[in-house]
Amino acid sequence: MCGLALLVAPAADSRERTPAARWTPALEAEAARLEAALAKQAPASGGELRVRLAFGASADLDLYVTDPHDETIYFANERAAAGGRLVADARCDSQDPRIEQVVFAAPSAGRYRIGVDYMVWRDACGEQPPVVAYVLAIDAPSGRRLERGLARRGIFDAKRLELRLP
Repeated sequence: MCGLALLVAPAADSRERTPAARWTPALEAEAARLEAALAKQAPASGGELRVRLAFGASADLDLYVTDPHDETIYFANERAAAGGRLVADARCDSQDPRIEQVVFAAPSAGRYRIGVDYMVWRDACGEQPPVVAYVLAIDAPSGRRLERGLARRGIFDAKRLELRLP
């Protein structure tokens, strides 16, 4: 099989002791708004892999992408030896919708893990809601995939999605 194989793969950790997030009409509407914002952005070019995380102004989420060589790109490691790089890191003062982006111009074959972190930055961001909606956009040579999710304050979903490139 060629192209993008996307596997929803929830990680097992302490989140199981935290009450589950639930979709509400307001969160559904927010996810639809974020999806529309991502749909307006240009798709990846050529053989590029591009992962984007869109979220609203009420929170500060962080995107983590681990490449097939087990190097993770995120706000504290903006470039990977395999060529991936963080090209957009949205912060509390970023424009709404906030969009973080990791790009691999020539992605290696293998498994990529995508994580979302909802850190608590009370001083910088003010009071943040316990649950926020986000949308992941994965552009690969085979096309685009959008995935909605809920982030819970103080929880790092280290393996939100996995994808495998041939």
